[in-house]
Amino acid sequence: MILHTINKVSAWGKCEGLISENDQVLLLEDGVYLALSLRRPCAVLSADAAARGLTGHLPDGARLMDYGDFVGLAARADKVCAWF
Repeated sequence: MILHTINKVSAWGKCEGLISENDQVLLLEDGVYLALSLRRPCAVLSADAAARGLTGHLPDGARLMDYGDFVGLAARADKVCAWF
C-alpha cells in the first residue's frame, strides 16, 4: 500500500491516475478542501480541517485523523508519496 499525502488542491491532477484502489490518500494543509469533492474514501488531517472550518462539513467518505494516526498510517505503508 502506498500512502499518498496531498497538500494542495492543484496536486490532485498530478496524482489522480496513479492512485490504486489499495492505496490510501491523506489530505493535509490546503489539500483538505479536496475532501469536499473527491469520489473516493480519504483521510483528512483533523487539525488542518479545523483550521479551515471544514470539520462539520466533510462527507461520509472522509475520516478525520490526528497526527498520531498519520504517523501510524505512514508506518504501515510500503511507501509514502507526497504530492504538492
